[in-house]
Amino acid sequence: MTEAAYSIVEARARLGAIAREVSATREPVAITDHGQTVAILLSPADALELQELRALAAYRARQGLGEDAGVSHDEAYRRVFGGAEV
Repeated sequence: MTEAAYSIVEARARLGAIAREVSATREPVAITDHGQTVAILLSPADALELQELRALAAYRARQGLGEDAGVSHDEAYRRVFGGAEV
């Protein structure tokens, strides 16, 4: 999944530099504890992309189940503007 990996101890000591590198290169970095990956550090762009992909997958799953995955225009207006449409 990812080639770069740091132990928790090393990551703690170098977190600023590691975070800047991940952000600049968009290459994820694994954080390990006793040789096992316990976390993955992602760039903000990759994290946003992952969130969007998960939302799309959830939407498609609801569609596949025949659920109404959207909201009406009136409901969207009420949520955004806090009142009934005029």
